[in-house]
Amino acid sequence: MVKHNLKVLAEKIILILAISFWALGCAGPLKQQVLTVKVAPVSQEYKLTKRLQGVAYVLLAEANTGQEQHRYAVSDSLVWAVKEYGKDSGDLSFLSLPSKPGKRPFDENLEVLSFADLANLLNEKDMSERYAEMRDFYQRNGMFRKSDLQSLGKEIGADYFILPCLSDVRRWGTSRLSIFGLKVINTQAIGVVVSMEIWDGKSGHKVFSATSDVTIATERISESPISIEEAFRRAWFGIIQELPK
Repeated sequence: MVKHNLKVLAEKIILILAISFWALGCAGPLKQQVLTVKVAPVSQEYKLTKRLQGVAYVLLAEANTGQEQHRYAVSDSLVWAVKEYGKDSGDLSFLSLPSKPGKRPFDENLEVLSFADLANLLNEKDMSERYAEMRDFYQRNGMFRKSDLQSLGKEIGADYFILPCLSDVRRWGTSRLSIFGLKVINTQAIGVVVSMEIWDGKSGHKVFSATSDVTIATERISESPISIEEAFRRAWFGIIQELPK
């Protein structure tokens, strides 16, 4: 009799757990996010004080993490974030940003072009070596030369150059709950640290610089990892929020 009661109780517990996990799966993954944005100090003389306008090229990202394979994804995600900011960017409530931020920090006529656009144009004008020299100078000195920015900007019609940088990418995952050795709730997390520098193509000034550190964690039944592009985009949204309106 006791064995029978224990068997019935075990079956009920398993049934309740199964229903709970099914409901959790139907509800979608639980998400948490921590976002920290730090704007580097720039004196008032050089500081960006108005909305970006004109033509801006996003350069290929700098990366010193040993994960240089992400450089294109970092640059492309920044272009996407700039173009989508202020539109329906999805559910950003847990990002501490509204899904449709009020005023965009970009002029309506701002044209943001990707590194692919820049590379194609440089090859058409046979200027790839000049661009390589400009980037080499930056990697050695941490800055762009005014003459390089002005010369390149004049040739390709650029008002601004936006340089994204990747400082860190990290992933991890744990199983928070398992039954009889079967993983039923998995925690997947990703953290990225990116920064953005905006350089004026006419004055040669560095007018804006900021760093964004974002960690996203989800709890779900499946072990599906979080998209790294999603992490990059959310980090960029945090920086864009800090641009002058």
